[in-house]
Amino acid sequence: MPTYNSKDGVWTPAQEKVALTNFSKETKVINGKEIVPGEPYIYEGPDRAAEFELFQAGEKQLGQAFWEDPDMIDRARQLGYKDVMAYAKARGWKKEESDKQFNEKAKIVLKHEPPKKSKEKKIIGGGVDATGSGKDIIGGFGDERVRPADELD
Repeated sequence: MPTYNSKDGVWTPAQEKVALTNFSKETKVINGKEIVPGEPYIYEGPDRAAEFELFQAGEKQLGQAFWEDPDMIDRARQLGYKDVMAYAKARGWKKEESDKQFNEKAKIVLKHEPPKKSKEKKIIGGGVDATGSGKDIIGGFGDERVRPADELD
């Protein structure tokens, strides 16, 4: 999934660091090292999924700076401001704060770690036992299991 960093409405690819393998049939030079076919290497750079999405769109970035947005320009005029920057400053926007936030977010390098697994939810999915034995069928994805009803979350 593509990941971007946004600054004042303009989206640029975030940074990523990921282990890859050279599956091509030719030797590649990456960071000054020759990587032969089948050899693993570490990629550090712009998010590849975001770069591909931008390539497909024929763009270098997504979004539009808020001071160039026609809707924002109209809104500033409707409220009596001379331009969008005067409106933004009146609403609390500060260039230094915006730059600081962007720089902090741009430092984050995505590592694409797998999500942490959570404990399974024990929900009644197969039905309720009305015989009085106190056991219900716990269902969901996979095999159904019979468990005492008092184990349910």
